[in-house]
Amino acid sequence: LKFHSDRSRQPLGPLSMRLLTHNLLQCNKKGVTKGFPLIIRPSEMKYEESPYDKDFVSAMIPKLDYGALLQALQSVREAPSFVNATALPGGVPDLPPEMSQEIQANEDFLRKLHVIIFDLHLVEGMLVCPESGREFPVEKGIPNMLLNDDEV
Repeated sequence: LKFHSDRSRQPLGPLSMRLLTHNLLQCNKKGVTKGFPLIIRPSEMKYEESPYDKDFVSAMIPKLDYGALLQALQSVREAPSFVNATALPGGVPDLPPEMSQEIQANEDFLRKLHVIIFDLHLVEGMLVCPESGREFPVEKGIPNMLLNDDEV
């Protein structure tokens, strides 16, 4: 697993799959009823710091499946080389196991959430259906969710 930092503030553009994007994807293979959340198997992650906007992060909370985000975070953490990565200041932030109303107004929590959903990018790897095991490749930050003819 490669993990690097780019503090030049050059936008990744469309070649960037944030963990926020992962939170919206699911497996639509024929016969699959539990295709969410997809399991992340990263081979290359990227940290790119973006400007923090408290109001924007707060507005994203109702759109998130928090349990799926925690699972994604765990998948990213379990990647062998990611644990000792030095590119991310302070390492991958921890989030509480439950999201209460009180925590949603906490500045420290909102900053950590911002880093997780906006600054961590899956560049290369696989997204795996939790039910069927179908693998969807992520190449250059673009997830390929297309199904074969026999899967539709």
